[in-house]
Amino acid sequence: MKNAFQIILLLFVYTYSSNSRAENNLVADLSQDNVKISTDFLGAKILLFGAYDGIKGDDIIVVVSGPKGLVTVQKKEKVLGVWVNTKKINYINAPKYLHIASNKDINEILNYKTRKISEIGLNNLNVRMQPGEKISTKEEEEWRKALTRNMLKSKLWSLDENSVKLNKNALFRTYVALPSNVPTGIFNVKILHYRNNTLISKERSTINVSKSGMSAEIYNIAQDYSTLYGIFAVLLAVLIGWITNIIFRKI
Repeated sequence: MKNAFQIILLLFVYTYSSNSRAENNLVADLSQDNVKISTDFLGAKILLFGAYDGIKGDDIIVVVSGPKGLVTVQKKEKVLGVWVNTKKINYINAPKYLHIASNKDINEILNYKTRKISEIGLNNLNVRMQPGEKISTKEEEEWRKALTRNMLKSKLWSLDENSVKLNKNALFRTYVALPSNVPTGIFNVKILHYRNNTLISKERSTINVSKSGMSAEIYNIAQDYSTLYGIFAVLLAVLIGWITNIIFRKI
């Protein structure tokens, strides 16, 4: 019922905007724009829907990006029969969450140049390695592929083509899935309306992901007192190991 009301409201706003000859004839809304992460958080599925002034053949692309920051990629090699991390590369401005959705294959919507300039596509992001890394161009490409592969595996990046449903060149809807390991922060939502490789209109929104309950308290302590929290975590691990050792000795 709530979603139906929101859709009706969107249609009213859309009609008013069209009558006013607004430049951006695209309106959108989210079923949930605040997500609380508790200790039993298993993920969230958010409905994104809206209306646009389209014609047959138009396309919609949705890009949801989380906070950017340090993401580490590690390389494992077999040493003396054991797999160990032998090298790592830090990316300093990688989105810690990224979801891209479209009504059809993005390669059919945009040409290579537009995809590259707009940074649309998992391999078109302008992510940078930490300064000081001395590697060849070929190695850089391999590390970049590893970054994409790792983020896809952790479900923090996703490319969901053919998932945006269009209706009568006027309405659209899709879902945004947040995994259980999603980071906190402000997530930027962009809805892009394309026609023949040209951006016709766009809309922006945000999703606020934050911790709640006990997990929020632990997170705040870890952030505000990082050194003490680290010492406490180490001491707790040592204590648990010592107690476990005593128990197994008695057994």
